[in-house]
Amino acid sequence: MPRTLLLSIVIAIALTGCGGDDTMQANLADVPTGPLTGLPPCGEAPEPLAEPPEVEGLVLPEGAEITQVTETAPLTNVTAYVERTPVQIRLELEADPELEILVSEDEVLEAELLVTDGEHRTFVKARAICDRASVVVGVVAPEEASDVVPVPTGAAS
Repeated sequence: MPRTLLLSIVIAIALTGCGGDDTMQANLADVPTGPLTGLPPCGEAPEPLAEPPEVEGLVLPEGAEITQVTETAPLTNVTAYVERTPVQIRLELEADPELEILVSEDEVLEAELLVTDGEHRTFVKARAICDRASVVVGVVAPEEASDVVPVPTGAAS
């Protein structure tokens, strides 16, 4: 059986756990979080912005290096690089007690989340670019403008 098919089956089984939240958390603990097979080893990281602007309400994984910021009010778009897989990023953000996860999707090579801190809503999309790192896009707006923040693609509108 090809490794990608086997990995897909394991992920599908892990994410379809039944029972309460404890069962789902136990199943998620079994999801592979190490280097992604089938992707090349990581090369040099992209150059981060020398002085990235502070973006109020932005949610990114710890250690993310901001490479681009664009603002089209009320949205602020941020692109960053982080040495983690999309699965690791999703698990980190889901474990943050200061965030409410509104929608979370994981396709192993890509993860999308819609989160709120009560004052700002952030869409986070992580895409693997090599075996141990991802490009992360964050789109943030004040909660009053939450209707213009993107929603993960598989979520109901």
